[in-house]
Amino acid sequence: MTFKNAWFQIHWILGITAGLILMIVGTTGAILSFEREIVHLLNTDLITVKPQPNATRLSPQTLLTRIQTAHPDRTVNALTFSKDPFEAARVNFALPGTGKRARRGETRYVDPYTGQVRWQDEIGHDFFHTVMALHRWLLLDKPGKQIVGASTLALIVLVLSGLYLRWPKTWHRLKTWLTFNPQKTGRGFLSDLHAVIGTWVLIFLLLASFTGLYWSYDWYRSGLYAITGVPKPVRGGSKQAKPSPQKQPAGPSSNQANSMQIDQAWQAFEQHLATNGYRHATLRLPKNTNRYEFQYFDPQPAHSRAQNTLVLEGKNWQAVKHQRYEDKAFNEKIMSSMLPLHTGEFFGLPGHILLFITALSLPLFGITGFMLYMDRRKTAKLRREAKQQANLKTVPLAQADTVIVYASQNGSAERLAWLTGQILQDTDRATALTGLEELTPEQLADKSLVLLIASTFGEGEAPDSARRFAKRLETVVDFKPDLQFAVLALGDSHYEHFCTFGLALDNWMRQSGATALQPCTTVDKLNPKNLQAWQNLLIQLGGNREVSLIAEPDEWRLTERTLLNPGSQGMPTYHLCFEPANAKTVDWQAGDLVELTLKDNQTTTTRQYSIASIPETGGLQLLVRQVRFENNTLGKGSGFLTDSLTLGQIAYLTIQSHSAFHLDTNHSGPLILIGNGTGLAGLRAHLQQRIQHGHYQNWLLFGERNQASDFYYQDELNDWLKNGQLEKLTTAFSREQEGYVQDKLREAGEEIQSWVQQGAVILVCGSADTMAKAVDDALQSILSPNDYQTLLAHNRYLRDIY
Repeated sequence: MTFKNAWFQIHWILGITAGLILMIVGTTGAILSFEREIVHLLNTDLITVKPQPNATRLSPQTLLTRIQTAHPDRTVNALTFSKDPFEAARVNFALPGTGKRARRGETRYVDPYTGQVRWQDEIGHDFFHTVMALHRWLLLDKPGKQIVGASTLALIVLVLSGLYLRWPKTWHRLKTWLTFNPQKTGRGFLSDLHAVIGTWVLIFLLLASFTGLYWSYDWYRSGLYAITGVPKPVRGGSKQAKPSPQKQPAGPSSNQANSMQIDQAWQAFEQHLATNGYRHATLRLPKNTNRYEFQYFDPQPAHSRAQNTLVLEGKNWQAVKHQRYEDKAFNEKIMSSMLPLHTGEFFGLPGHILLFITALSLPLFGITGFMLYMDRRKTAKLRREAKQQANLKTVPLAQADTVIVYASQNGSAERLAWLTGQILQDTDRATALTGLEELTPEQLADKSLVLLIASTFGEGEAPDSARRFAKRLETVVDFKPDLQFAVLALGDSHYEHFCTFGLALDNWMRQSGATALQPCTTVDKLNPKNLQAWQNLLIQLGGNREVSLIAEPDEWRLTERTLLNPGSQGMPTYHLCFEPANAKTVDWQAGDLVELTLKDNQTTTTRQYSIASIPETGGLQLLVRQVRFENNTLGKGSGFLTDSLTLGQIAYLTIQSHSAFHLDTNHSGPLILIGNGTGLAGLRAHLQQRIQHGHYQNWLLFGERNQASDFYYQDELNDWLKNGQLEKLTTAFSREQEGYVQDKLREAGEEIQSWVQQGAVILVCGSADTMAKAVDDALQSILSPNDYQTLLAHNRYLRDIY
């Protein structure tokens, strides 16, 4: 195991074990991020006051007297006033006992104009208290606190190991490293969500983690104070020494006795702050002392914990202590702002929002990480099954004349290697099967046939296990021409460097003198059509025709079938909806196809259909027209789907990526969609995807026979048009003398030109022999040669025709 592989194992083990806890901590942290603002909004009537005209606020001494008179059984600890005349004052009452709750007391809002205490509880207080308990200790007190602390430590390791695992090997790939490609699907899409977004919020995750540990571990908190050189506050009391008995003023020591000086103290406080002012101020009523402590916030405080302290001597009203947040040293500011650092409030509203988003990202990382883990397990299972089913009789590498070599990142290449060996099992070849990491070029020199199956990882990189061998590709070796080879390159066309490593292997073998049996076979996301070329090669080498590289189709259950054109002059056309029954692949994007597999008397027939929906709309939907021949028999595919298959029964379907008809989801400009008949299926999926992404500059041109019977999805299209999600809808019903879609195109030639010049992409879906050619001719007559060539050169003219 390499060092990097070891860290990969650590990363996913920590992710699986701590992932659920971190998802809870992240979700609750996001809820708590704007607790103060939410509570204030929910309790506006409680927090604000509506004074009568010409009313004046009671002096602090008068307000205290009214509260004590109305509630003689209560002891007042502190009073809080706001500069805002419409904001209620607050009073803090003492509570019996010595615990944490007793130390905090009970705070209630009070009308500063009447002295009436508002005993209502704040709406949302109990909810946020529970969320805080869940956030900090999972409602489990000390054991939960330890679990959260351990999970926070795990998060730090996850962030740093994730950074190491995806560190760019060359800086010219930094842009790709930080760029999210929404066009990717399946594992590539999940990997981007997990890794790229994780990189975006990396700094904020570390900030939240290191500050979060402050509340988890006493040793960590003590260490922070020791490192920063800031004295650690004493819990449950002030760091200031208690005055000695002989220094106490004579006379009563109760709040009532001191209350006679409250107004004087408040006036002295405001005189000391005459220059800077304040927003809120809290006066702690003195007990057994003649000193008055005020805690206040500046008019524009740095954050909710940027509190100042002023202590006045009651004899002469001089400041005994005045400690302002802004005057603190940087280390003291940091240690007194741990919560604002944790929430991002320390950095203002932008920081607060960024930490809120970061907290929300933890559930995303947990879900995507788990899905990637399950995908990895599924691939590993398929690899093991392929190996077991192959039951190969291999020989040691030194004794082999045929070598099957794989370079695999997630197991797909290894699985195909075992299946390749199984196909060649009965050819009497002395076959060895090995990973590329176990080879040196010299070990291949005396072989007669080498079959290489290689994945490309990320942006053109070799799989982790093959990196050492990849460095050898820089040096050409000397192979004899009688060494034959072929390369099967696996990749994802959404990456810029598609199949780069497999192509590099192919080129290296050629330059080293070996003879290629065929051009390098590139496979886009295990597309069955691409794999067929490799299967054909193995059959030419004498392989078993009964063994297939292509995965078995998935099981989908028919849940809905609706006739869309009753009374039509044409053949019946149906809307069908399927749900996965036993499907391994349930993800696709607008433009993709589905392949129907039919088996009859050991004969396999396949038919392709454009998918008429996106996954988010629920179910895999098709738009299928019946085909009926002159002998009155139905077409195999359409007949099965529209007649033989009943609700609840299973159809064998395989989702196939159709990258040539994928629209860049980053394209927010105009989109022109042109189609006829059941070609509306693929266009409908694209419209759903555009609407989901909030892109509404869409123009659909659709053609059929009769509006009354053949206007498929008419209500849906009209709703989109009414809601502004479809800007233009142009129809051509040929049996009503409206012409065809190509005629409508020509009629709107100037507007088509305008849309194209604004950057429009054109999608065409429908029959190849008639509609597609006529539409292409119309476009060439409408557009200038330069505009037409620009569409082609920039992939702004995409067609799904059949």
